[in-house]
Amino acid sequence: MIPEQDGQKRRVFIVDDHPLVREWLTTLINQQPDLAVCGEAATAAEAIQAVGASKPEAAIVDISLTDSSGIELIKELKKACPSLVVLVLSMHEESHYAERALRAGTRVTS
Repeated sequence: MIPEQDGQKRRVFIVDDHPLVREWLTTLINQQPDLAVCGEAATAAEAIQAVGASKPEAAIVDISLTDSSGIELIKELKKACPSLVVLVLSMHEESHYAERALRAGTRVTS
């Protein structure tokens, strides 16, 4: 769960190498009354720089990026921003990546 911020919209950062996926997620998130996309990146390198500058409360990270593993990016993001909530987006079989994503710093919420 993204921490409360006195009625302000929670800031979400999107990392996916497919422009249409980023556009779709941005539209979907920005339609929510309590969420706003504060930035996006197509690569891990772009994400590391931009997340530091945009200071989101949450990030949605694709597991398969063209320049890096999403799992490695999650580790780097959590090291740089320990309070960042990371959600994983993947088209891959859950059982293959779920444990690795949790070890990298994502968390399970209900």
